[in-house]
Amino acid sequence: MAAPRICSQVSLLIISLTYSGVASNEILGLKMPVEPILTANTVCLTLPGLSRRQLGLCVRGPDVTAAAVQGIQIAIHECQRQLWDQRWNCSTLETGGEILQDTVILSRGFRESAFMISLLAAGVTHSVATACSLGKLKGCGCSQKRSEDEQGLRFKLHQLRVQGLPVSIPQPEEHFPGIQDSWERGDCNHDIEFGEKFARDFLDTRETSRDIHGRMRLHNNKLGRQAVIDNMKRKCKCHGTSGSCQFKTCWHVTPDFRRVGAVLKERFQNAVLIKTHNKNTGQFSLKPSRRRIYKDMVYFEKSPDFCERDLGTDSPGTRGRVCNKTSQGMDNCDSLCCGRGHNILKQSRSERCRCHFHWCCYVLCDECKVSEWVNVCK
Repeated sequence: MAAPRICSQVSLLIISLTYSGVASNEILGLKMPVEPILTANTVCLTLPGLSRRQLGLCVRGPDVTAAAVQGIQIAIHECQRQLWDQRWNCSTLETGGEILQDTVILSRGFRESAFMISLLAAGVTHSVATACSLGKLKGCGCSQKRSEDEQGLRFKLHQLRVQGLPVSIPQPEEHFPGIQDSWERGDCNHDIEFGEKFARDFLDTRETSRDIHGRMRLHNNKLGRQAVIDNMKRKCKCHGTSGSCQFKTCWHVTPDFRRVGAVLKERFQNAVLIKTHNKNTGQFSLKPSRRRIYKDMVYFEKSPDFCERDLGTDSPGTRGRVCNKTSQGMDNCDSLCCGRGHNILKQSRSERCRCHFHWCCYVLCDECKVSEWVNVCK
């Protein structure tokens, strides 16, 4: 196995933490920052493009902002996975620490812009909520909303486990009416409310609802946050003597982010084009059949074909992209190469593989060697 390396999309924040003398441990032979000291100086001053309100949020919670940055990196990684076969495949978003600035694609109203905006909001929500549950953030932790009755039931569980006795645990509705839902909360609910609020404050603060672009971004920000909330998972663990399930504790956790990406990819494929008579008013105008706008991803500008390199539309072009002659999807050579044809080449390359995101804020990958015959767009 080749030596692991950091993915190229690691943010400037991590570079600054690494070279500012932050304590690090040896991880698989590579020195990486572990549990860095996250202060306003080490975080906020290393992130370009922060608005005044974002800077204020960062100063008050640099650890939360660091989690948000990690969420942005996760979102970029997921964008590349979801759109790998598209002409625009998120490759232009690997911009190091400048990811918080408005890149070209985020400043436009394309369908691809809407997808990336919603995915970034989802990434921040997901990462902050997960960091809370891990106890990594000073301002929040596991979401614990227990009543005294719930504590009493858990004490019975404790006695059952310690003494090994077949203690009968009453159903909550028998002695504690009205708490049948809350009593099963486990010790570590992921604090999705905190994650959603921070993502809203951090990303929506850059927008204005006075024009169509601002309203599009606010709408898709909300769509991304909601995709995480709607897909929260309920995990349960049985307790009791001899492996029985006399007592069950349950808690809610954030979904696998790949699931969130898949949900937003489906919304991307069915996105709604906003019709507007005056882009400065920011008013949405839709066909009568698409009135449930709040569930749709929206955009207002028709996308270019992304066939040729064009910095004005954030298009890297498709020349040199690997295509598949037999595919029925968007990576088919006819589609991906835009009719220019393709060459057959033997290609040896190194690629990132088996990537893992680590707290705080860096991605660790293996480097895999691949040699194969490929079809490459002219």
